[in-house]
Amino acid sequence: MTEIRTLTDALVTQPLKTSQPTGATLAAMGFDSTIPLMHGSQGCSAFAKVYLIQHLREPIPLQNSAVDQVAAVMGADDNLIQALHTLATKYHPQCIAVFTTGLTEMQGSDIQRAVKMFKQQYPQFLGIEVVPVATPDFKGSLETGYARFVDAIVRQCADANPRRKQANLVNVLCSSAVTSADIDLIRRYLDAFDLEGIFLPDLSESLDGHLDQADFSPTSTGGTTLEQVHRVSSAALTLVIGESMYGTAKWLKQSFQIDYLCCGLGMGLQATDHLLDGLAHLSGKPVPLWFERERKRLQDAMLDTHFVLSGSQVAIAAEPDLAQGYIQLLQEVGAELPLVVTTSAAKLFQRYLLDNVVVGDLSVVSQQLESIDVVVGNSHCAQICEPQVPVIRAGYPCYDHFGNMDILQFGYEGARARLYAFANALLRNQHHEVEPHISQYYFSADKVVPV
Repeated sequence: MTEIRTLTDALVTQPLKTSQPTGATLAAMGFDSTIPLMHGSQGCSAFAKVYLIQHLREPIPLQNSAVDQVAAVMGADDNLIQALHTLATKYHPQCIAVFTTGLTEMQGSDIQRAVKMFKQQYPQFLGIEVVPVATPDFKGSLETGYARFVDAIVRQCADANPRRKQANLVNVLCSSAVTSADIDLIRRYLDAFDLEGIFLPDLSESLDGHLDQADFSPTSTGGTTLEQVHRVSSAALTLVIGESMYGTAKWLKQSFQIDYLCCGLGMGLQATDHLLDGLAHLSGKPVPLWFERERKRLQDAMLDTHFVLSGSQVAIAAEPDLAQGYIQLLQEVGAELPLVVTTSAAKLFQRYLLDNVVVGDLSVVSQQLESIDVVVGNSHCAQICEPQVPVIRAGYPCYDHFGNMDILQFGYEGARARLYAFANALLRNQHHEVEPHISQYYFSADKVVPV
């Protein structure tokens, strides 16, 4: 069994972890006409906003309740109620997502009660869904904050009494590790079996890098609608992409008897095979022939790259869901994983034969660069490792790279693209060629004795 070690250093100088409110803000952008509202000081929201803008290169309509030093001591409920009233009056969104921060959590702010007070004082805004979520900065990470908001909006908005089940309807719970390109491919997979997917959330509609007609939008511009969220209780299956979303799938199973299918991040041969078997069983249709073609292309890519990747030393520095996807893919091609640095001691790591799993920061990676060939990590990781060791960009934030949401990881196609990225990085970083073998029977021309 893999042993997970947690660092207990008093000081973190090269952090890997990102705050829960940032993750919740990202998740809120995947629901149509939604305004993320951070209940805290202006600095808290400014950090999250800059962080996401640098990675996505898209505007993020994040608002905050502007808790100052007086409200921090005397109570900030009035700030939250006033912020909700202002947003509802000016912008008329379908949903307002309310997140706490470390400041308001330490203060003991009860956002559930504040939201109830808002609805009582302003009944004209009862048509706007207000979804409160506790996301303290000092606990969890981007991945858990993301999953918390998705879980909250599903539990609050799902139809409690669905009329009937829809045999072709599938809920797709997408982890924070899933990109817009991944969601587009998952939708194509579902279409191949005549299945309709409700993506929770759908970042491919709002953060796919499209030009909007309006110069400015105070809400998210696309994503899953609230009407679709109401229908999740009528689905026949829940597809779980990333195990941080497992809690929501389990709740849907307990509440509405909806079976779920987990396939990790859907990276690699085995995970994709498992997914297609499940979709074929649900739809009652055979797997279309074009999947066989894509599978053979992945097998060829594995054959082409295994000379470079087999036995290579790869370190991973990522959130648990993202790390699991790359672990599955790299172990299939025979790469060795001497180090995995992550943000929480997730149980999923115990399924794999790993020598060193550390809950810590990027300084752990920097201490072992001499024995590592390539690293999977974000731009902060690249600042530490490159040019000595190449870094495959993954996770948040990647501010020194364009097209982060266009990176394909899912399915046969995504696995093939990632394998080529790894192999090319290793080829470009070769410092020397293999030394030629000289036979003991070799002799030069000057040693030839003329007859």
